[in-house]
Amino acid sequence: MKKYIIHILVFCCCFNLSALGSNLNEVQTDSIKRKWYLPRDAKIQYAGNIGFLSAGITYHLAKDWYRLSIMYGSTSIHSHVHTLNTVAFKNTFLIKQFHIGDFVVAPTAGLSINFGSTHNTYRNLPNYFPNDYYFQNKIHFAPFVGAMVYHPLPYKIIKGIDFYTEIGTIDNYLLEGIRTEYVKFYDIWNLALGISIHF
Repeated sequence: MKKYIIHILVFCCCFNLSALGSNLNEVQTDSIKRKWYLPRDAKIQYAGNIGFLSAGITYHLAKDWYRLSIMYGSTSIHSHVHTLNTVAFKNTFLIKQFHIGDFVVAPTAGLSINFGSTHNTYRNLPNYFPNDYYFQNKIHFAPFVGAMVYHPLPYKIIKGIDFYTEIGTIDNYLLEGIRTEYVKFYDIWNLALGISIHF
C-alpha cells in the first residue's frame, strides 16, 4: 500500500511540474505578463474534507482546464484542545466550459490529496492497533465532482469571481461504502461550497 501511495504522489508531482513548465512560454493576455509562480486566484471553502473552513491559492495550468489549489483547512474535534489541521493539493479539471452571456459555467471533477495532522493521525499505525484492521489516517485521497460559475469583473486587480459547489468523499469512506453494509453508500458523501477571487 505504501509503495502505491508513493507512486501516485510522484506521478501527481511530475504532472503538476510538467503542466507548469508548459505554461512558462505562453503569452499572457494581461497587460503585464504574469510570472509563473504567481497564483491566479485565492479561494475560501466551507466543508469538503479539507476542514470546516479552508483557504488557499490556485494555479491555472494546461490552458486553464486543469487547476491546482494548495489549501489549508482546520477542524476542531470534540473540543478546542484537539484540532485537525489539513494541507491539501486539490486537482480540479474543468470538463467543459459553457458561455452564457457574461457568465462561464463549467462542470468539474477532481481529486484532492489531503495530509492531516492532529494528536491521533498516523502514517504508520502504532503497534497496539490490530494489524490490517484500521486504515492509516495521515494521507487521504478525496475524489469529487461539482460545478463552477464564473463572472468577469472590470477591475485592474480583481479580474473575476467564481462560486463553486462540490460533492465528494474520501478513500476509506468510499471503500467501506462499497464493501460493507454497515456504512451506507449514500452516507459517505459531503457537500462543499466555495468562492474564488481571480487576479
